[in-house]
Amino acid sequence: MPSLDFKNPRRDNDLPGSFLSGPGKFIVVIAGLAVLGLSRLSGDAPSVETEPAPEPPPVIATQAPLLPEPPTNQIITGKIDRGEAFSEALKSAGISHEEVFDLVKALRKGIHRADFNPNVVQRGDRFTAEVNSTGTVLGFEYIKRGSLESRILARRESAGLRAWKENVPLDRRVVVISERLEDSIWNALIATGKNPDVLSNRLSDIFEYEIDFMVDCRPGDRFTIAYEEFFKDDEFVRYGEILAAEYATGRERHQAYLYETPDGYRGYHNADGKSLRGIFLKSPLNYRRISSGFTNRRFHPVLKKYLKHHGIDYAASHGTPVWATAEGTVSFIGRKGALGKYIEVKHKNGYKTGYGHLSNYRRGLKKGSYVQQKQIIGYVGATGRATGPHLHYNFYTTHRGEYRLTNPSRVTNRPTGKPVPDHFMDNFIDTRNALYALFEHDSGSIVTAYLENDARMAE
Repeated sequence: MPSLDFKNPRRDNDLPGSFLSGPGKFIVVIAGLAVLGLSRLSGDAPSVETEPAPEPPPVIATQAPLLPEPPTNQIITGKIDRGEAFSEALKSAGISHEEVFDLVKALRKGIHRADFNPNVVQRGDRFTAEVNSTGTVLGFEYIKRGSLESRILARRESAGLRAWKENVPLDRRVVVISERLEDSIWNALIATGKNPDVLSNRLSDIFEYEIDFMVDCRPGDRFTIAYEEFFKDDEFVRYGEILAAEYATGRERHQAYLYETPDGYRGYHNADGKSLRGIFLKSPLNYRRISSGFTNRRFHPVLKKYLKHHGIDYAASHGTPVWATAEGTVSFIGRKGALGKYIEVKHKNGYKTGYGHLSNYRRGLKKGSYVQQKQIIGYVGATGRATGPHLHYNFYTTHRGEYRLTNPSRVTNRPTGKPVPDHFMDNFIDTRNALYALFEHDSGSIVTAYLENDARMAE
C-alpha cells in the first residue's frame, strides 16, 4: 500500500542504495539540492519521482426516495346511441359490469321510477362518471335529452352509492297573449310564433267543462291568456301553467284564474271564486269534427233513409283514445248491435253515457269497473254499422225512473269542484285582481311587474 503521509511522501531509506553510493555521491547531492531550490522558487513540485497519491473514493450523490404520485380519477363521458340500453352504454364507455350493477341498484332505490327508469332511455341522453384508479364509480350524472331543468346524480358515500334527482333552477317569465279569432285558436297562436299545440290544449283543458272549442268558436271571438315560460341561461326550456285566461264571444265572457289556497288546494276558478270543474266534460275525446249531431232526422249513410240520430258522432282517427266524461261505474261492455263494441258508464244523479263503434277496450276494463273522469276507457274504431272511424256518444238522463237519450248540450253542467272558502276569499280577490290586470297588456308582453308582485304575495 502506498503511504498516505502526504507531508513526507518518501523517506531517504526508501531510495535505492546504489543511487546514494559511489564516487560521485557528493556531486549528486549538491545537484539535487540545487534542483530542489529552483523548484521551490518556481512553485513546481520536486522532480523526485514519487508514487501518485491515491484518488479519494468517488462521492455518489444520493436523492431522497420519490413519493408515489397520488392516483388521478378518470372522467368518463358518453351518450346513449340508437337502440342502446343503459347498461350497455356504460359498459361500452369503460365502466365495469359490477359498477354498472351497483349504479343501477342505487338509481332504482333512490329515484322514483317516474323520474328515471334505467330500462327506458333515449338516444342522445348524456352521462358523466367519475371513476378512480381501481375502476370504482365515485360520482355519476345523467341528463335526459332536451332536459335543462333536472338531472340524475349519484355519489359514493361510506354506505355505498346514493342517487337522487336534482332540479335545476329556471328563470320564470309571465307572457300575455291576446288575439282575435279568424277561424281557430290554433291558427291564432301560430301567428304569434308560440307553440299552438301546447297552449291550445291547455286552454281547452281549462274550459273543457264550459266550451267545446271544436264547435263553439266563432270568427270574431277573442281569447287572452297570461302564462309562464321558463328559461335556462336565456334558452327556452318549456311552457309553464296558464295563470289566467279569458274567452269572450259576442254574448258570453268566460274567465279562469289559477288559485291555490293557503292550505294547498289548487285549481281554476271563475271571477266569483267558483270552481270551473263540472260534472261532465264537453267532449269525450280529441276529435277532428262532429260528423253527425243530435237530431230527429238524419239521412243514414248505410241504410240510405232518414232516421233519428239521438247521439253525437265524433270523427277521429282510428285508435284515438276515448275517455269517460264523468266518473262512474261500467254497467255494460261488449258488442251491441249496430253500435259494435260499446261501453256504458253509469254516473251519479241519474246520468249514463255510452261510447260506440270502438276498436278496442282499455285493458282490464270490465263490467263493474270504476272509472274516473277523463280516464281512458277505449279507442276509436269502426265496428258495427259504420262507414269510417268515429265515436258515437250517447247521453242519458232519467225521466220517471227510466233512462232516455238527451242532447248533452242542453244539460246544465253543475260545478263539482271546491269553491274558494269564505275565509280565503279576500286572498283570492287580491290574486284575481292582480291576474286580471295582466289582460291590459299588449299581446306578446313579458310582465315583470307581476313577477315582483307575485313574489311578494308568496312570502
